[in-house]
Amino acid sequence: MEEGAHEKLLHLTFEETEGTESSENAKTSFLQSSKFMLWLQIFIFTFFTLGGQTVGTLLGRVYYEQGGQTRWIATLAQTAGFSILLPIICYPSPKNPNEQELSTDQPSIFVRASVYIFLGLFQVANSLSYTVGVQYLPASTYSLISGSQLAFNALTSLFLNGQKITPIILNSIVLLSFSSSAVMFQNETGDSGEISQKSLLLGFAATTFGSLGYALQFSFTELAFQKVFKSGTLKEVMKMSFFVGFFVTIASLTGLFASGNWRDLEKEMGAYRTGKLSYVINLVCTAIAWQLYAVGSFGLVFKASSLFSNVIINLGTSIVPIFAMVFLKDRMTGLKVLSLLLGLWGYTSYIYQHYLLDLEAKASEIKTSDDQDDDF
Repeated sequence: MEEGAHEKLLHLTFEETEGTESSENAKTSFLQSSKFMLWLQIFIFTFFTLGGQTVGTLLGRVYYEQGGQTRWIATLAQTAGFSILLPIICYPSPKNPNEQELSTDQPSIFVRASVYIFLGLFQVANSLSYTVGVQYLPASTYSLISGSQLAFNALTSLFLNGQKITPIILNSIVLLSFSSSAVMFQNETGDSGEISQKSLLLGFAATTFGSLGYALQFSFTELAFQKVFKSGTLKEVMKMSFFVGFFVTIASLTGLFASGNWRDLEKEMGAYRTGKLSYVINLVCTAIAWQLYAVGSFGLVFKASSLFSNVIINLGTSIVPIFAMVFLKDRMTGLKVLSLLLGLWGYTSYIYQHYLLDLEAKASEIKTSDDQDDDF
């Protein structure tokens, strides 16, 4: 009888061990699937960011080259595409079993609106600061100061979002900052030497404020996703992009009518070299492109971090000249090649750091699993 009980105990122990192994395998498979989906989403958002940035920049160039002159219209085209997200915003999300538990943590409409308005007005202030900087500074000086945005974002991410700044990430930030600055040095010969000290100080202050402002905007966006919008769904990215774009568009429309530039629209459309239809198509496609860029950049903040999103944007600054050479027949210079190489090097360094962090996470999981097995 004791032998039968002993055999039964061994059989039960074998089944428990087999069940534990099966559970561990399922857990490992789930983690691998989750990581794959995460990197797939990051890849899609990266494609949206780089694609939207490239197409939007090139179409903006075409707008001015073909006779467009109104800055408020060009600014408006960068945010007016928010309306294409309306069907996604209105489409009901599939019901989640845990939806009732999550709903208690969701912010009120007032809190949501406050966050969207704050980020929207912040973006308007940053854009105006950069506009003043471009007006009063030489292109080379402007590019150097605006290239500091990534460095500012590293600091704001460190203090506001708890981002770890490793030597590899620091190397990536330096390379990408130089990359985004180097591409504009070729315009130095066209800079006017007759710039007053007052104008230089004003341009320097405005551009520095814009760089710091955009860095803070990225970090505040990440903080909003972390602390305010806790649903963890991609629909939050769409809502953020839609409502921020909506409030920025309202501000741009206010500027357009307050400046009186709206009276010249019909004249500008008639003077557009490739025709009125081409004028409208350009602005519509520009709006769609920049909206994809907005979704991509917000998505990268949501799925990765504000610093990661800024790294991708700075990489895009180096890639745009390549497409300008192909589609707009721009001349490829040594500085553009250097900018691209520095950008790719910086981006590769940043991705390599994430690869090392993944290895550390896997090693930690294996060690934890081994410790649990030893305790058993």
